Formats: sequence, structure tokens, C-alpha cells
Amino acid sequence: MPIQVTCECGRQLQAKEEYAGRTTHCPDCGRELVIPLPESQAWSAPEVGPPKDVYPGEAGTSGKAIASLVLGLLSFLCVFFTGIPAIILGILGLNDIDRSQGRLKGRGLAVGGIVTGSIGTVLIGAGVLIALLSPAIQAAREAARRAQCVNNLKQIGLALHNFASAQGHFPPPDITDKDGNPLLSWRVAILPYFGQEALYQQFHLDEPWNSPHNLTLLSQMPTTYLCPSEPPGDRTMTTYQVLVGSQTMFPREGPGVSPQDVPDGTANTLMVIEGPAAVPWTKPQDLIYGEGMVPAFGGKHPPGGFNALFADGSVRFLKRSMRNATLKAMITRNGGENVPPP
Repeated sequence: MPIQVTCECGRQLQAKEEYAGRTTHCPDCGRELVIPLPESQAWSAPEVGPPKDVYPGEAGTSGKAIASLVLGLLSFLCVFFTGIPAIILGILGLNDIDRSQGRLKGRGLAVGGIVTGSIGTVLIGAGVLIALLSPAIQAAREAARRAQCVNNLKQIGLALHNFASAQGHFPPPDITDKDGNPLLSWRVAILPYFGQEALYQQFHLDEPWNSPHNLTLLSQMPTTYLCPSEPPGDRTMTTYQVLVGSQTMFPREGPGVSPQDVPDGTANTLMVIEGPAAVPWTKPQDLIYGEGMVPAFGGKHPPGGFNALFADGSVRFLKRSMRNATLKAMITRNGGENVPPP
């Protein structure tokens, strides 16, 4: 079908379809004319209007978001095994949802998975960590208690030596009346020698420990006498006790043992140890040693052993597995035994 071409001068020309798109000249005015395309091939402008949905149909739920929530809930049981994957899948799920242009939903599921995974990982992980560290914490506390016990015994040893320097001998186990009846403990007698003179002055030394007046002072026990392993609420009881006997550092007869009256050596002779049961600190009650019998002692310490104060003022840790013969040799001051190192 011929193509109609009209020049500006009014001349009309006809051209075959095969010449469409080429140029020609008007025979009247000489203008250059472009032979147009046939109407069937003419270009038409695209329709203008709101964009059509590229992905028709109902949006689906992100599988990663679902998996994130499920793993997040399981993290309260499985901790890191599901908690961390829940967080990762939740983040990936949110990313997929944002890029899906409405094709995916499940943002709330992904956020829920991230939150539950984080909470499960942190809380349960913290509980597991505490459980793993509990033995170390307990060991550290026991070490601190043992160190405090060593410090207490060293202060007691210093007070005993200060007493001996002032009086020429260590104190007897009891403060007695004129008839030799025990009234108060040696723990009261050494109060002035470690900064407790004001408390010492309040005692009626001619009355027993449980007299109405002296009982009012029971609650004022110095912290030096408080064993770290004893219940913190009871501040009237102590386990620090001496070994009483004719061959020990605290015989009942006589004014007291002088530092020179220790043939076995002060470094080899026990003075103060921890008894098996706490006693009122002002009460004249200690461990009795006699006829070679070894009293029970050790306090509330681990099965491995306990601290003990020797007559030279040193504090050493004694093992419970120690032979009775060695322990007897440490208790006596004049037995002539050969005491091996503890």
C-alpha cells in the first residue's frame, strides 16, 4: 500500500512501503522529505497510570522468620545451639522481607526470633557460666576464709607473746578465784595485749563468765576470735581453743609456761588450734590433752586440714592425714620427740 507524503508547499507525493524511513525531495520546491512508516508500524506512547503489581497474588511468610522464632523459643532450653542461629536467621529474614517488595511477610516473627534468641542466649548462658564458675568462686571464698583465719591466729599469737613479755610467762588456761576454780577464759586475759584494754576493764575478774554482769559482755567478742567459717549471726562463740594438760603450753598448775620452758622448741609446739565445736569466748572451756589421748579438733574447714598457731607465733596448715604420733609430739612441749615438718 503506497505511503502518502505531503510537502509544506502543498504538493502530495506517494511512495512505496519499501522506501519507508528514507528521504526524498519535493519536485516543486526541492525540500527534503522523510517518507514515514506505515500506520501499522507507527509508534504509540505507553499508557500512563499507576504501576501494576509485578508479583500478583497473596504475599507469603518468610521461612527464615518462622525458623528464627522457633529457634529463639528453643534457646531457653538449648542456649547457644539455637539462640545464635535464631538471631542470624532473624536478621536474614528481615533482609529478605525488605527486598521482597511486598512478596514476603513475617517481620514480627523475625523480630520475635531475634529477641527470644538474644534473651535465651544471655540469660541461660549467664546461668551456665555461673554454674561453671561456681567451684572457682567457692574455692576463692574458702581461700579468703583461710587467710582470715591465719590472720586471726597471728594476732592471737602476738597477744600471747606480748603477755609473756610483760608477765614473764604465757597466760594459764583460766582466770581463777583464790581457790583455783576457773572463772574466765585466757581469751579474756590477753585482751589488753591486742588493743582491747577498755573491754578488759569492764569484766569483773572475780566473777564467773556467766555471772549477770559478765554475761552482758559476751556479745562484745572481738572479731579476732570470730572464726570465718562460723555462722556470721553468732558473734558470741569461738572455735579458737588451747590444749590444756601438764605437758602442753597451758598446764592448769602454776602461773603459766615461760617461753624458755619449751625444751621441744617453740617452733614445734602447738598453742592454739580450732576445736570441733564453738564455745562462748569468755567461758574457760578448751581441749583437754592427757595420757597420750589426742583430742578432736579442726573446726569447720575442708577435709584437707586446718590452721594452727605454734608457740613461736607462726601459723601453719596441718593436714588431717597427719599421724597421731606426730600430732602428739606437736602438742607436748617437753616430750623430747622429733617433730617432722608438717
